[in-house]
Amino acid sequence: MPVTTTYPGVYVEELPNLSLSIAGGTTAVPVIAGEAGDLTLAKPVRLNSWLDFVTAAGEADFSKTLHVGVRAYFENGGGYCYLLAADKFAAEVQKMDDVTLLVAAGQDIAGAMNTLCGSEKGRFAILDGPATEMTTSTTIPADAYPDSMHAAAYYPWLQADWATTPIPPSAAVAGLYCSVDRERGVWKAPANVSLKGGLRSRFQVSEALQGKFNTGKAINMIREFNGKGAVVWGARTLQDSDDWRYISIRRLFDTAQRDIKKAMRFAVFEPNSHPTWERVRSAVDNYLHSIWRQGGLMGSSPQEAYFVQVGKDVTMTADDVEQGKMNVKIGMAAVRPAEFIILQFTQEVGRG
Repeated sequence: MPVTTTYPGVYVEELPNLSLSIAGGTTAVPVIAGEAGDLTLAKPVRLNSWLDFVTAAGEADFSKTLHVGVRAYFENGGGYCYLLAADKFAAEVQKMDDVTLLVAAGQDIAGAMNTLCGSEKGRFAILDGPATEMTTSTTIPADAYPDSMHAAAYYPWLQADWATTPIPPSAAVAGLYCSVDRERGVWKAPANVSLKGGLRSRFQVSEALQGKFNTGKAINMIREFNGKGAVVWGARTLQDSDDWRYISIRRLFDTAQRDIKKAMRFAVFEPNSHPTWERVRSAVDNYLHSIWRQGGLMGSSPQEAYFVQVGKDVTMTADDVEQGKMNVKIGMAAVRPAEFIILQFTQEVGRG
């Protein structure tokens, strides 16, 4: 409201804040697949805790894959999640704005992935590796897993003293995704972390076996080390490309796209002019600067870590502006996990 001036002096006028901020959203919200007969899962069932599941199910039956999977998920730091029949994924998940992870939990969700995972969709799938023991002579059919940067697979299946059926690794690892995101950030690879809840690998994994399945459509191994128990020892997607080989990079970009896209809705129908462009540029810059300060982007300065460009003759032509298009170009230098630590020893020979 304009200040009414009545005498000479200094006046203060408070104006509406023209700044815009981008809030980081929840990065790990899974929908866990179950069979159609489990808890009547034709519609999503939200769970906030293991107690919620026991209440919904009536009792825990550790001879059922879904039951052991959900317990493994919460034991490993999982936050709120949804349960849904696997054959309902394609139809129902598209209606759920907060879901970021699809968890196979022993079910086949490959068909739904084609609809739900992909460019600009912001969802990542966690799949189970083979349920049987693999050796270095094992051959996995080419169509067993999709060639996708939006998915990762884990082997072997797990076991625990409290479970009477094998535990799908995807469910336990989904809980680990949640805990790592919460404690370190989505840019930290969800690996080199011990699984909790008394989980153990059903089959031992050798370095030779891991080496064979660490290329191409990589399968991330869960290995057992003395003093650490079962440890997730892989961080690769199912696409072996330099740009999208690592889970943490793909999920960081998915998170940034989702957060920025949601925040940019304010600009729809705003004047397509310099003040609006500057608000957008400043908001995205602040958001990326926060990620860089937390260690999620490379570079010793913000200029090395990211860039944000928007404006006429920068990202838009005069024709773009006339057509109501605002083009924003964003670049990020994502950090990559140190997957290979190479130690070089040199012996100094004494001279006498």
